[in-house]
Amino acid sequence: MRRAALLLLFLAALAGCQVQQGGGGGLVFTPAEPRGEVPYVPTPDAVVAAMLDMAKVGPGDVVIDLGSGDGRIPIAAAERGARGLGVEIDSDLVARARARARDAGVEERVDFRRENLFDTRLRDATVVTLYLLPAVNARLRPKLLTELRPGTRIVSHAFDMGDWPPEEHRLVEEKHVYRWTVPAVAGGEWRLVTADGRAHPLVLEQRFSAVTGTLDGRPIAGTTLVGTKLAFTANGQRWQAVIGDATIDPDPAATFKGWRATRVE
Repeated sequence: MRRAALLLLFLAALAGCQVQQGGGGGLVFTPAEPRGEVPYVPTPDAVVAAMLDMAKVGPGDVVIDLGSGDGRIPIAAAERGARGLGVEIDSDLVARARARARDAGVEERVDFRRENLFDTRLRDATVVTLYLLPAVNARLRPKLLTELRPGTRIVSHAFDMGDWPPEEHRLVEEKHVYRWTVPAVAGGEWRLVTADGRAHPLVLEQRFSAVTGTLDGRPIAGTTLVGTKLAFTANGQRWQAVIGDATIDPDPAATFKGWRATRVE
């Protein structure tokens, strides 16, 4: 009997049911309320703080939390002076998050919306926070890379982004936290013109934030790409640049200036 009962409990767990003892001693199975593809598990407060620290959240930021649960991440962001949006498919959790925001006195700085996270407009975000599942992260990654502006920070609790390596990884109370910065599109062919009027072919190959390439047919070295900021060494110079839609210009903080690269169509 005991083995049969354990088997029933196991099958109920697989089906997402809640199990209670019935009045007659039997087991009563109640289907759990569906919550899309991701179960609700609250992020510990210490992990919330670490996520916001890693993203350097402060006044002027717009934090969008995809799968926001009870709203603790947008509320914590609002307490740091940011504006927050929580997107959640479970209407009961949305109501709970709104109540928590009122209790915290930040309801004017946060909004909670019942919505499928794949339908959320992300363009205004400066920070996106996640606590989803690996398969959902993988499906979401193209949306993050195409809709978010270069320089937007992404922080994920527990799960990474597959072959997109994080820029930072911390272990907080035995929980993994990862951070990325959305990169500008650097890959392609560029025509770099220096102050003396000479043109130099610059060819860049890019995979996420990893960039390789050549200048004047010779390999560049020491390449870094963080958001729109690109740096590399070539021809005896350290090139520090800012990537735009169709141009690469010297970083205002760079010591070597007097050049511009334009994308070759």
